[in-house]
Amino acid sequence: MDVDASPDDIAQKLTSAGLEVEAVENLGEKFDKFVVGYVKNVVKHPKADKLSLCDVEIADGAVIRVVCGAPNVAAGQKVPVALVGALIPSNMHDPEGKPFTIARAKIRGEESNGMICAESELGLSQDAAGIMVLKDSARVGMPLSEYLGMDDVAFEIGVTPNRPDCLGHIGVAREIASAYGVPLTLPAAPVTENQNDPVAAAAVVRVENSADCPRYAARVVKNVTIGPSPGWMQDRLTVAGVRPINAVVDVTNYVMLEYNQPLHAFDYDRLAGHTIVVKTALPGEKFTTLDGKERPLPENALMICDAERAVAVAGVMGGQNSEITSATVNILLESAYFNPVSVRKTSKQLGLSTDASYRFERGIDPSATVEAVNRAASLIAEIAGGAVCAGVIDEYPAPVEVKRVRVRPSRVNQILGTAIAPQEITGYFTSIGIGVTSAREDEIECTIPAWRPDIEQEIDLVEEVARLHGFSNIEDKMVSEIDFSNKYVSAATTDRVRTWLADNGFNEIVSNSLLDEATAAMFSDKLVKLMNPISKEQSVMRPNLLVSLLQTVVHNSHYGTDSMRVFEMGRGFTVAHPAETDVVIPGFRERDLTGICLTGKAAAQTWFGAERAVDIFDMKGVVSALLNKIALDKYRFIYYDGQDALTDQRVGVEINGVYAGYFGRVAAEICRKLKIETGVFVAELSFDALDERERVFRQYVPVLKYPVVERDAAFIVANDVPSSSIEATIRESGGILLRSVELFDLFEGKSVGEGMKSVAYALRFASAERTLTETEIEHVMNAVIAAVTTNHRAVLRAVETK
Repeated sequence: MDVDASPDDIAQKLTSAGLEVEAVENLGEKFDKFVVGYVKNVVKHPKADKLSLCDVEIADGAVIRVVCGAPNVAAGQKVPVALVGALIPSNMHDPEGKPFTIARAKIRGEESNGMICAESELGLSQDAAGIMVLKDSARVGMPLSEYLGMDDVAFEIGVTPNRPDCLGHIGVAREIASAYGVPLTLPAAPVTENQNDPVAAAAVVRVENSADCPRYAARVVKNVTIGPSPGWMQDRLTVAGVRPINAVVDVTNYVMLEYNQPLHAFDYDRLAGHTIVVKTALPGEKFTTLDGKERPLPENALMICDAERAVAVAGVMGGQNSEITSATVNILLESAYFNPVSVRKTSKQLGLSTDASYRFERGIDPSATVEAVNRAASLIAEIAGGAVCAGVIDEYPAPVEVKRVRVRPSRVNQILGTAIAPQEITGYFTSIGIGVTSAREDEIECTIPAWRPDIEQEIDLVEEVARLHGFSNIEDKMVSEIDFSNKYVSAATTDRVRTWLADNGFNEIVSNSLLDEATAAMFSDKLVKLMNPISKEQSVMRPNLLVSLLQTVVHNSHYGTDSMRVFEMGRGFTVAHPAETDVVIPGFRERDLTGICLTGKAAAQTWFGAERAVDIFDMKGVVSALLNKIALDKYRFIYYDGQDALTDQRVGVEINGVYAGYFGRVAAEICRKLKIETGVFVAELSFDALDERERVFRQYVPVLKYPVVERDAAFIVANDVPSSSIEATIRESGGILLRSVELFDLFEGKSVGEGMKSVAYALRFASAERTLTETEIEHVMNAVIAAVTTNHRAVLRAVETK
């Protein structure tokens, strides 16, 4: 596959296609200012017996003098030369081997203009016995990186878990071919077989656990020579982060990197009965892996065995008892597809992760096993000699079914906001190996290749179109109406409330919004139950924050913490009446709430004061201070808010005329059920009301310049008349001159009559423009008294002037 593009352009294309290129390394950069030189003449250094003066040609007609201390330097050699300015990767004369830069220098009185290098100084090997002598075919003056075949580029790609195909070079090459519209060329794998030695007679494979090993392919190669692999293969493996070992093992790793198909080579002569059996480990079985460690095998671990014993942990690591050694002559190559779940479990339980297990866990291509083993056999025969037995053993009892997925072009364009033609969509699919069995204007049927386990449904194909078309080519515009699922709550509101509470000594808690039904039923009869709960303890959504606050009190009291100041910001969930229309999801109500909790001591005992427990007035002070910060003076408390099963001494909170919550003491019955021994005071405020108040335009009101006049008025009313309704009547009838109303006295007794009560209010009057006259005040007071007596059947008890 030939692509005429720069490394940066390829990196950009891959990243746009979803394969993020994290780094691009020019392999030849480290050999900058290194060239192939020709030693024309060598004479002894006049002042040093172990040094030589070398005249080295580094280009046509250009000759430099180099002082060299290598014993094997001689005229007529072609050698690697580091010119002035070159960075030597390893200094063998430095104890730490630090790099150094070549400079023009005088050595024992003779000028040296470069350095003839050994392999160790180039970082190519540990050989430091003498200089590196190059082949006669090397061209004088050519860059050393070109001669070494290292004038290439390495891309470091962050492969996401859903793209295991791109753990192999072929998968990445397929993406590059698609991006540039060129055909993909796969590695040639011609296998020359020994027809006189059929593999069926040489080995036997039996799969006893086909669920964990759906496919197992094998080849046998005889009479191989174990030695080092060629330099080009070692270089490529090293760049890919794989340590070269020997020709056979290097080939298996090389093919793994190409096809994303892990392979394993067994010493054929060490396999009992020349047999492979794939089966589950025996109970209590132990096995010594290639790293020399004996490991107890987990239950149900899949093992590769011969006729007598285990020889490898399937998909993870081979065993010492069948490894390739310098004495190996014949080999059996394994190329299999193992169940990802089985390999993942075994790898985790053994605490052993390898390049092979990493790939098997994510899912490889079961259709590539034979192709990969053929490629490996071909390379081994070429590099290590030997004869390949005729045929392939391929145990594949239940072939993986081809996935078929349909996609609608109209749906693609609806989701992406594009107008891509069906023909263009099919072109994208075929460019990455997705088969198209039928293509119509309204529907395209695709066959998904086995190397793409991540594609299962229509939306997956839509994603493929998006990345291949290019996200940058998709216009950034609104193509559909957005229906927000809930009311928007300003972040500024939540931040201000959270900051104020934290600044005033409260600790924020974050609790689970799921709880058991029995506990939830104590706090509401309108429970939202989960259809498929993960456990009985998390089967209902909390109806309010009170339950979470009390669970925190109970938990901390078990550890000896009885005094707490905590708050939580979260949501409460209840069932709504079908007739209710002010809900987002019909039948359910979801509220943003702020819950505050006080319990324990308000003040510890000191030399100047006695210990005091928190009470309703402490909570009132907290709520008042918070609302003064958030709602200024546009709030009021409703002192006869009505009691319920959850709280005693309950006081309602109204913000800007909207009911916003309550505060009070948790009911004694609730505390008894939860085994709470101290008094607990809570407040629960609606974020919606707070947020609406935050949005109201705030206007500065100057301090009054004129005197304030106060009047007290007491009324006798029936016990069932809420004081809040009386206060509302007073405010409405008092007009703009009435500045504030406060209930300051409540009395019930025989003197006021059975079923009656006396309520007394302090009224404050003032004007921002003048001093009020007695006549004006009397006129307003008469209007207030008339309204209260008429609307609430009240009797004026007294009016007092302060």
